[in-house]
Amino acid sequence: MQLDVRLIARTGEAVLLTRRSAEAWYTLPGGPVGAAEGAARALGRHLDALAGPTAGRWTFAGAVEHTGDAADEGASPAVDPSGESWERGTPGGRHVLTLLFATDWPDGVEVPSSWRDREVGAVSVDELVVTRLAPLPVAWATRRWLAEPHPLWRRLAPAAAVAAWSGSRPPVASLRAQLAARRDQLKGRRFRDAAVAVCALVAAADGRIDPAERDGLRAFLATDPVMTNFPADELEQLFEAHVAALATDADAARREILADLAKLRGRTTEATAVLRLGEVIGRIDGAFPPVEQAVLVEAAGALGLDPAQAL
Repeated sequence: MQLDVRLIARTGEAVLLTRRSAEAWYTLPGGPVGAAEGAARALGRHLDALAGPTAGRWTFAGAVEHTGDAADEGASPAVDPSGESWERGTPGGRHVLTLLFATDWPDGVEVPSSWRDREVGAVSVDELVVTRLAPLPVAWATRRWLAEPHPLWRRLAPAAAVAAWSGSRPPVASLRAQLAARRDQLKGRRFRDAAVAVCALVAAADGRIDPAERDGLRAFLATDPVMTNFPADELEQLFEAHVAALATDADAARREILADLAKLRGRTTEATAVLRLGEVIGRIDGAFPPVEQAVLVEAAGALGLDPAQAL
């Protein structure tokens, strides 16, 4: 098992995140714990270049087991800036235990613009739900801590950590039947917007939607028992708007889509239905590539769901 340690550092109503230049995904500052090194010592070593809060100001925020992040699939082993070799979080990679600590950034201490080979940025806590923070189980725990500052333990859940959808998942026909059985509960405008948004997000997960796939999704939206609660022309207009936005500026469009999903937070029936509808879209052609799996795990975070419990 690889031991990892990270810091949730709040500054005002924002939290500090890091990322390499031009990368879409952020991480919390920190890194691997050496073989003969304690967690506090490792975190202090990793954060030394930040020149921020010291060990006496850290609060234990929780522990998260995970197998890595589907967003990093295909990444090669990386070398931590300290010189230690460690495995990037990839499906089938190491079993990782991330220890989380939290703190408030000290008054009067300037937040640096960079840390080692990464940019440092302050992201609003309200915007964190639509921010790509990896690994995804750590992102979920971070959002949970910021909402309810109590230590938590999240056990290893491969299906949630890397969306390892397998033959144990219900058949697509069964999922559609379950959704159809709740048809009368799924009539709200927020559900409609989130359902269409997740369809577009999954369809465009690999960066493109070919014409045949686009036509198939239009047909699905027009004929699915749940989606026939809404006028077909409304669904098509929403879908086409998302597709056009994703083609123009994928990052901005993704943030808007995740914001639409976030409107269902706290409405478990509708949020779970949206997530399962996304799974149907991903699996309906018999193939469900990791890039689509990762999108659904990200969608679960926006919806306020723990994929390990909701799926």
